[in-house]
Amino acid sequence: MSQSATLYRVSQDTFKQLDNPNNTQGFDIDSAKSYSIFEGSFMALDYILSKGKDNSTTNLINEIFTPKQALGEEELENMTPEEQFEFYESGLYIPYLDIPIISKLSEFMNSISQANLSSDYDPKELNDNGIYPACWHTDNSSNLAFNEQHLLDDFEELKTIIKEAETEKDYILVFVG
Repeated sequence: MSQSATLYRVSQDTFKQLDNPNNTQGFDIDSAKSYSIFEGSFMALDYILSKGKDNSTTNLINEIFTPKQALGEEELENMTPEEQFEFYESGLYIPYLDIPIISKLSEFMNSISQANLSSDYDPKELNDNGIYPACWHTDNSSNLAFNEQHLLDDFEELKTIIKEAETEKDYILVFVG
């Protein structure tokens, strides 16, 4: 099994419940309005979308799979490293994208076409730079992963979940592992 990133779209009400300091339950995936899984492709998407962009745009793109904000962040500051590890494992520390970031991401994603992404896809460059899983190739057979078609499909999936979240003023919770 490869590394993946899963983005869960949740309503403002669900987010408020998770953000409640008395919440001890963590995130119930059944409360998500939708979700998208990026199996083995999220690092390549991040890399390709960032290619040739200025620092502020690159920082915005990096937010997609490594958000700067997280539920439970305040509690983390006062914990020992051992307590922090347990807290991460508890499911109460949840990185997320808020409504303003989602709006900026949606605007950016709408400016990128599949043709833009295709022109920036270079499997040798991805492999040479150690972009996980470092086995990118040019065979676009539908039964193979880690190729241009895989990235194009996942790019459309990413655009869709971000656009839906923007339209409905939802949050996106980000889990990577």
